[in-house]
Amino acid sequence: MPKYIFILGRDPELSQKELFSYLEARKISYGVEECSDIACVLEIKTISPEKCIKDLGGTQKIAQVIDSFDNLYMGTKNKVRYAISKYGEKGIEEQTEEEEEKDDLRSEIKAYFKKEKIKATIKKSHREEQEYLDPSEAQNIVEIIQYKKYLAKVLAVFNPKEYKFRDTKRPAQRPLHTVSIRLAKILINLSAAKERDTLLDPFSGIGTVLQEAMIMGIDVIGIDKDKFCIEASKKNLDWIRKEYNCSSSYRLVHADARQLGKYLSTIDCVATEPYLGPFLKKYPSEAEAKRIVQELLPLYQEVLYNLIKITKKRIVFITPRFRTTAKKEVPINLAPLLDKKGIPFEGPFLYSSPTSKILREIWVIKK
Repeated sequence: MPKYIFILGRDPELSQKELFSYLEARKISYGVEECSDIACVLEIKTISPEKCIKDLGGTQKIAQVIDSFDNLYMGTKNKVRYAISKYGEKGIEEQTEEEEEKDDLRSEIKAYFKKEKIKATIKKSHREEQEYLDPSEAQNIVEIIQYKKYLAKVLAVFNPKEYKFRDTKRPAQRPLHTVSIRLAKILINLSAAKERDTLLDPFSGIGTVLQEAMIMGIDVIGIDKDKFCIEASKKNLDWIRKEYNCSSSYRLVHADARQLGKYLSTIDCVATEPYLGPFLKKYPSEAEAKRIVQELLPLYQEVLYNLIKITKKRIVFITPRFRTTAKKEVPINLAPLLDKKGIPFEGPFLYSSPTSKILREIWVIKK
């Protein structure tokens, strides 16, 4: 059975969880050969790496393990650029040994291109100490991955320009209060939503989660109490439909998420980042953070209990974890609320952002 290496992004535990949830939702059988904070090596009979890389938010590259360089390059150009990306940390002796192996590998690849009468030049990362290409550097490159005992040919690479295009070109914007596209994809996949399911975002904002789900072939419903957000979502989702030729349907409801039971009786999946409290220009004190937590808890409890009544599969729900001036962290713990109702859950899984005043924790609530 073919083996594939999935190079993970930051927050590797979350990336692994997303990957497995995505495969299981589509009934794609897989076997785990090994997983680390860097990569997962999986046995998979049939998969489309190009589709997977577009659907997953936490995976940077997908490569297939190879045992020879036959058919390394399937293009038609007689000039190419190639790269050897090495992942993993080694001791000094192992580094010396692997450097020799890398030289041998480079010689083998050069010999292959020479035999095929293709002029090939090597590309290295612009980061001096980095032994692998970042996704932005690895576009349109013949890339070989060295990871532990594995040698693999890269089949698909995350393209950050696609995210930037959707972020900047969609007609309605709200920069300070918008979930990232990467996070939106992770939430969708953790919810186990798949093509033709219907996904609800009860705090839909300007529609980032909704648009990414639509691109994946998922029907969506968005609820928001802010009229601006509903109007902005409509503009953005209409643009997504046209730009990406989406056949997915959408429905937008101008309402408070606490009243969602009035508008919906059943839904397949939920993925949402709710209201996380007031916008913070600086780190709060511990007392201020605890006050915000106490203000948010009743909202979260009411919305979650309503969602539990109508959701068939999973609810994926974000809570804030506040960084304080005293360098302490103040979380919101949903476990007592869920345990009280006997609702199984996984997490919370940490989603980090270096520039944010708050951390995000992701709860996967199962039915």
